[in-house]
Amino acid sequence: MKFSKEFAAHLNQDGFPQQWVDSAVSYRKLKKIIKDAADELCAKGLDSSTLAQLLPAPAPAPAPAPEAEADASADGSRRGSGTPSIQYEFNGDKTEFTPKLTLLVENGLPVDGTLSPDTKRHIQNLIQQQRRNSDSSAIEEVTRGIPGAMSLDGSGVEQVEIDLKFDSQFFKTLQHELAVLEALQAGEQSALFKEIGTLSEEVTILAKPSKYRKTDMNRWRELFAIYIEANIFFSTNELDHGARNSATAAKQLDWFRSEVIKRNIPGSFKLPSSHKALAEFVKINRQLLLNIKFQEINHTAVYKIVKKFDKKTQLGAKRVMPIEMQPGSLMPENIAKAACAQLTQDLISKIPQAVDYSCPICSNIIWRPVRLSCGHQLCITCACELQHRRSRGCPWCRKLVVLEADSSYINEVLEKFLELHFPKEVAIKRIAVETEHGIQQFGITYKHPTELHWAARACTVM
Repeated sequence: MKFSKEFAAHLNQDGFPQQWVDSAVSYRKLKKIIKDAADELCAKGLDSSTLAQLLPAPAPAPAPAPEAEADASADGSRRGSGTPSIQYEFNGDKTEFTPKLTLLVENGLPVDGTLSPDTKRHIQNLIQQQRRNSDSSAIEEVTRGIPGAMSLDGSGVEQVEIDLKFDSQFFKTLQHELAVLEALQAGEQSALFKEIGTLSEEVTILAKPSKYRKTDMNRWRELFAIYIEANIFFSTNELDHGARNSATAAKQLDWFRSEVIKRNIPGSFKLPSSHKALAEFVKINRQLLLNIKFQEINHTAVYKIVKKFDKKTQLGAKRVMPIEMQPGSLMPENIAKAACAQLTQDLISKIPQAVDYSCPICSNIIWRPVRLSCGHQLCITCACELQHRRSRGCPWCRKLVVLEADSSYINEVLEKFLELHFPKEVAIKRIAVETEHGIQQFGITYKHPTELHWAARACTVM
C-alpha cells in the first residue's frame, strides 16, 4: 500500500478526533505541489539530471584514481569541483522561511557542469534580464562572500536568482502545517496537564494516610508501583532504553491494566471514588497514547514528503532546511516526555514508595532512621552494627562519619512520616528487631508477644 493511502487509512480508522484529522499533514496536496515544482524546473531547463550536475555533492568523496579522474573530465559528467554552479538555501526567520535557488555563471555559462541547449538559452535570458535591472555595484554586492567569486571585470562570477513559484509554495505550505501541528500538540498537552492536576487532587484525598478512617493509600501505592514497572512510554532497560513507539506503548499499557485486574486492586478499594479515579487515570494514559500515535504518523508523513521532494527535484532541500522545518522538529516523544514528567511530579510522587525509603544495608524500610552528617540515612540497628564492627565509612558515599553518630542523629521527623505512610512495613521491621533482641537476651525459644497473641487466637478458634 502506498504511504498516502496508508496515511489516510490511519487518520480515518484510528479513532482520532475530527479536529486532529483536519490538522494533519496534507500529504496529497503536498505531493501535487511537488509535481508542479518538478514541472516548473523542467520548463526552465533544470530537470533532475541537470541539477544533479550543477548542485554541490552531498558529502566530500575520496579522491578518485588518476584514470577515473581523466575519464570524468573527458565526458564532462563529473559534478563540479570548487565553486558549485547552483546554490540552494533558505532565507528568513523562525516565522517564515523562503527557499532560494541561485545560479553562478561566468562569461554567460555556469561555473561548472554540462547543460542542454534549452537550459543555456534560459540562463542567458536570465542574465540579460538581471543586467537590465541591476547595475555593476549591485552585482558586485551579490557576489561578495561566494567562494571563488570575483568582481565583474570581464571575468568574474555573476549570481542569477531563479524564481521558483511552486518550490516556495511547497515550503510555505509545509511550514504552515507544522505550525498547526505544533499548536495542536501544545493545546493537547495543556489539556492533559489540567486533567492530571485534577486527578492528583482526587488521589491525594483518597490515599491520605489515616488511623481513624478508611483510606486506599496501600492500593494506590501498589497500583503506581505496577505503573512504574510497566515503563509504558519510556524504558529504563539497558536493551531498549529510551522512548517507546506507539505500538510498544500500547502493549505495555495493556499489560498494566491486566496486571491491575489480576491483583484485584479495583476489588480491594475501600472507597467508591477510587474506581472513578482509576478509570480517569487509564483514560489519561490512553489519551496520551493517542497523541503519540498521531504525532508519530505525521512525523513520518513530513519525513517522506521532504524525501519525495528531493527525489523529484534533486534540490537537496533536507540538507539545508532550517531546523524548525526538519522532520525531526515534530517528535512524538516530546509530548510523552512532558506528560510523563507531569504524571510523576503531580500524581505518582504524591504517594511515596517503600523502595525510596529502604535501608542501604538491610534493604528493609528504615526503622528509627539515623541521619549521618553526610546526609545519608540508615536503620538505627544497622548503624549500631557498623559501629560495633568499627566500620567508619557511610555505605552510600564512604565518608568516615559512622562512628560519630549518637542518639541525637535520629531523624524524628522522618520516623513519624514513615510510621504514618508505611505502618505495616514499619511494624514488621520493629517486630523483627525486637524478636532478634529477645532471642539474644532470653534464648532461641523466645517468641515475640505478637506471635503469642496470634497463636492464642488460633487456639480459641479451634
